[in-house]
Amino acid sequence: MTPFRTVRRAMAILAIFVGCTAGCRPPAEAPKAPPPPSVTVSRPVIQSVQGYLEYNGYLDAIETVQVRARVKGYLEKVHFVDGVDVTKGTPLYTIDPREYKAMVAKAEADIERARADHANAKAQEKLAEAEVKRQKALGTAASAAEVDKAEALLAVAQAQIKTALANERAGESAKRTAELELEYTDIKAPIDGRINRTLITQGNLVGQNETTLLTTIVRMDKLYVYFDAAERDLVDFLQSKAADRAAVRMEVAVTNERGFPHIGKIDFRENRVDTGTGTVRIRGELENPLGPDGKNRELYPGLYAKIRVPNGPARDLPVIPEVALMTDQEGRYVYVLTEKDTIRKQTVDVVRQTFWRKPKSTDTAEPGWKIGAGANPKAPDAAELPVQSMVAIQSGLSPTDRVVVNGLQKAFPGQPVAPDLRELIAPSPKK
Repeated sequence: MTPFRTVRRAMAILAIFVGCTAGCRPPAEAPKAPPPPSVTVSRPVIQSVQGYLEYNGYLDAIETVQVRARVKGYLEKVHFVDGVDVTKGTPLYTIDPREYKAMVAKAEADIERARADHANAKAQEKLAEAEVKRQKALGTAASAAEVDKAEALLAVAQAQIKTALANERAGESAKRTAELELEYTDIKAPIDGRINRTLITQGNLVGQNETTLLTTIVRMDKLYVYFDAAERDLVDFLQSKAADRAAVRMEVAVTNERGFPHIGKIDFRENRVDTGTGTVRIRGELENPLGPDGKNRELYPGLYAKIRVPNGPARDLPVIPEVALMTDQEGRYVYVLTEKDTIRKQTVDVVRQTFWRKPKSTDTAEPGWKIGAGANPKAPDAAELPVQSMVAIQSGLSPTDRVVVNGLQKAFPGQPVAPDLRELIAPSPKK
């Protein structure tokens, strides 16, 4: 056999061997579909929820008084310490009273002189009346000139009486004015409240050309709360039953306070809507009690305030963990499960404020919402899950809907999932 034939035969045998090897290899298995992702779902819990309208505003004093010097003089003494609480009638300042005491004494002297003139004029009147009677009793023996003279003296005496009475009344009026100015030298607190620092120190001349501002006093036991409400809210307010009540409850918080710890009432709203801003100014009244130290009060005029006002009566609404709530261009929505355990996007309308939020303080004993352990306690994620905050759903969700509350990053609309159904557990009531 030639070498060429030997090579061709060997190649044919190799081809047969290779084909047999490929044909005898078992077929490859098709890739298995991944299992559906596991998500935690829960049904909403029905709770009594109070809706609120929330606003920004500020605190202001109910009464503010400017203490001024109403008479001229040197400031003799300052009787208070800057920044303390004072009561009505508390002495604040003393202006040098000597000039005004002298004016009172002069007025009293003028009154005494007028009374003496009055007594003298009365005596002259009696004498003149007697002379007139005597002259008339003489009949034809008395000359007409003598009678006229006697009557003239009587008229002069009567005029002097009127002058003396007028001078006495003028003296009494001058005395009252002098006593009032003397009273103004002793300046007292016109209201209860907290006094500011003194603007004028002892020894200065005050009231020279105009009344001098000495300090201010602000009433602190009650405060006003002012805020602007949108005309839409005003219309809702007027149409609600709450508008028929004399006062509407409001809740207030300032600076970094959590929640709305201060309770007040709305007592006034302006009589027209500002057409430029579309808002109406609302005023509420708020108690401002003393703090734990018994000296300082919790609130201060001028502070920024957060206000919320109940929007109608409380309603029974479904509540869910806030973490289940998502937002896109269409609004707020949640993922719920269909009967075939696939994801469905559900648009919802949320009540304006958070229904419940876990306190930041770590030492609080306040109970909170949680997601139960579920039906399979041996699962790795079967432990109870804490809930940071809850929201109330106004529309778009029913109590039977299964809402995805954990595992949202693994879900999208139309995807089948393996639901882990758990129960939302409400806080136990405080004892």
